Amino acid sequence: MRQLLSALFLAVLLCAPASAAPAADAARRLVELTLKEEVAPADPRVAQAQAQLNKAAKLAGEDAQAVAAASIRAARFLFDATKAPVTPLDVLDAVAARGQGRPLADTVGAYVEARRNSSGKTHAEAMAAMK
Repeated sequence: MRQLLSALFLAVLLCAPASAAPAADAARRLVELTLKEEVAPADPRVAQAQAQLNKAAKLAGEDAQAVAAASIRAARFLFDATKAPVTPLDVLDAVAARGQGRPLADTVGAYVEARRNSSGKTHAEAMAAMK
């Protein structure tokens, strides 16, 4: 049942207009998907994710919901393709660290490529290999 609710929430998040879900909700969802458990809105990890999400959105020239959705999609794709434990916060970290002056799709694509070529390696190793 929880998986169904998570899938429904994700579908709403991905299909809803940007104004429908505040950035704080997107940050909380990223943390929940990474931890695979529910977290309180006041959890410090949500605040950290919110700050990183805002930074990534500003660098990418996108809204926070678009960055969050791209992070979720890329993490799921990478897990399906490599079975590596890639999280949405890993992808968000890549966008926040390497998104300066690049479109969101380019940054996410570069992380996906680096992570696929670094199969079995850590997030830090993939970040170091990112072009």
